[in-house]
Amino acid sequence: MSQGLKLSDRPPSPLLESLLDLDQTVLDALPLGVYACDADGCILRVNRKAAELWGQTPRLMDATQRFCGSFSVESLDGGFIPPDQTPMARAVLHGESFEGAEAVVSNPDGRRWVARVTVAPLRDPQGAVVGAINCFQDVSREHDMRLALERQQRTFDLAMVASRMGTWRYTMADNICVYDENAQGLYGLTEGRFLHDDEGVKAKFHPDDMALMWERVGKAIDPQGDGRYDVEYRVKQLDGSWRWLSAWGLVEFDGPGPDRKPVAIAGASRDLSEMKRAEELQGLLVNELNHRVKNSLATAQSIAAQTLRGADDLKSARIAIDARIGLLARAHDLLTARNWSGADLADVVGRAIEPFVVDQFELTGGSLEVSPKHALALSLALHELATNAAKYGALSIPKGRVRIGWSVADGQLRVDWTESGGPPVTPPERRGFGSRLLEEGLMRELDGRANLQFGRDGVRCEIAAAL
Repeated sequence: MSQGLKLSDRPPSPLLESLLDLDQTVLDALPLGVYACDADGCILRVNRKAAELWGQTPRLMDATQRFCGSFSVESLDGGFIPPDQTPMARAVLHGESFEGAEAVVSNPDGRRWVARVTVAPLRDPQGAVVGAINCFQDVSREHDMRLALERQQRTFDLAMVASRMGTWRYTMADNICVYDENAQGLYGLTEGRFLHDDEGVKAKFHPDDMALMWERVGKAIDPQGDGRYDVEYRVKQLDGSWRWLSAWGLVEFDGPGPDRKPVAIAGASRDLSEMKRAEELQGLLVNELNHRVKNSLATAQSIAAQTLRGADDLKSARIAIDARIGLLARAHDLLTARNWSGADLADVVGRAIEPFVVDQFELTGGSLEVSPKHALALSLALHELATNAAKYGALSIPKGRVRIGWSVADGQLRVDWTESGGPPVTPPERRGFGSRLLEEGLMRELDGRANLQFGRDGVRCEIAAAL
């Protein structure tokens, strides 16, 4: 049958005749758009709501306007739908039915809206398709709300993933907790449903945390309480490791007042593993800091006591104490810059001789990493040697020189101090702070030794320490 054939070119079927006999007043009273087409797709009947939604009144039984009275139709993702592929056309041409199908309709005035259609083919007594009827409505507002909810859900899902969180719901009646995809990953689960029986709980939760978990559950489901659940525990992962989680939620109660019954707990969980590791590290750092502070105070106290013990007067004692404490502070600065992981011996030597005439020193030795204990002990030892040289030895005159060299052999660190070009040296009549530090302190701190020699051509000190 050609596209231009009119309905009048053939007698209408009894079904179509009954459709044509419908009271227009009844059709116009319907809140939905309603229209019917014949077997060629020509519009036979249309009510007022359909014309209102289309923004125009279609020409009835006009073969140039088939299947729909709108200007154009698109899919929800923006694809153009040809007139002969619309739901109405497929119902007329192929006998298909549609319920709740949605499409974007464009009206002649440019208005766009979302239509939800229910289309059914009309058949004669022999089962042949003789037309179709379409009921449709504007669901643009609902569609926009649905899109907004979908965007919010995507935002929520992304936020949950970014914050390493997941949601769950535990129901009392069946003792089952249902986890979303994020929570499944947190709890080390391969499916969303988890049975909270004794066997499942013992296999999943850390034994040291279960008592606290059940205590918090009991407190939350107490009808006299606020229904809040909050706990931290460790859960076993698929690889057998443990992960710290924080879980919190609210209890759903059935009924009001003190006799209400707990029905479920809905909540969320968050990964605390990094925070727990940070807390553990912080505890270790605090303990280490306390240890270092005590050691530093003990060292400062020892420096002050021994300096005062061997000082000739308070003024010289104050100067010596200030210099030694200042050296200790510079060594601490050097270690702090490296997070107390150690220091380069070249930097240690440089800090130790910094207060003196640096041009009088010759340093030989490559980059060598030493521990914090080595850095502090060697700093003090080199400072005492340099102080003595500035008073009595090579650093007391401009032409004097000091050579400092260091090397490693067979797991032993060796540091050599050699003075030359200074005034004649005579051994001291008594052992001062520096001598005691070199001969006793290095042995105690570094499991090492110091060989201090007062030759006439200059002081020499050989320091050996275990690495």
